[in-house]
Amino acid sequence: MPNLFCRPLAAIVLVASAIAPAQAATAPQTFLEQGLQEIIKIAESNRGATPVQLARKTRPALERLFNFESLTKRAIGGGWRDLNPAQQKQAISLFSEMLIRSYAARFDWDAKLEMQLSPPVDVGSGRIEIPAQTRYAGSKANVLYRLENTAGRWSVYDVVIEGVSMTANYRAQFDSIRQRSGGEGLLKLMKDTLDKGS
Repeated sequence: MPNLFCRPLAAIVLVASAIAPAQAATAPQTFLEQGLQEIIKIAESNRGATPVQLARKTRPALERLFNFESLTKRAIGGGWRDLNPAQQKQAISLFSEMLIRSYAARFDWDAKLEMQLSPPVDVGSGRIEIPAQTRYAGSKANVLYRLENTAGRWSVYDVVIEGVSMTANYRAQFDSIRQRSGGEGLLKLMKDTLDKGS
């Protein structure tokens, strides 16, 4: 699957090892900071783990931070409605595992990373955006975390890196696959991709 991991979760999470809030943190900002730091702490305590092992260790924390159901719906886009409930459940499981393994495969225990969070911006309908500036291995990047409040709980539903939405990036790839092979073909390709990395 070409370019499937070109916007890895690693780029989203790894930059959180040194977080500096721009001002007094709000509730969602605190949630984001603590969630990112928890993932980094788990990863650092499992130094030397294989990507599959690290994915297994970090999954619970990532599931608390990210809304993988919402991420999957947005990544599949209009094709989500073509999947039956069982296929939708499978898609969430496969896509979340792909993202988590992508992060785990690119984790660098010795990398020096910094992050500066800006105040959140309310975009309405229970959603906010938290801009961040990151520095990793001498390179700077602008990251935008998109969070939603569902039933009183915040979660990340998309991340934009240098203007490129993670979910939109996957959707562009998934659309072409789905048009050629249908929803079942997309699920099979996800599974095959994971099987190759096992």
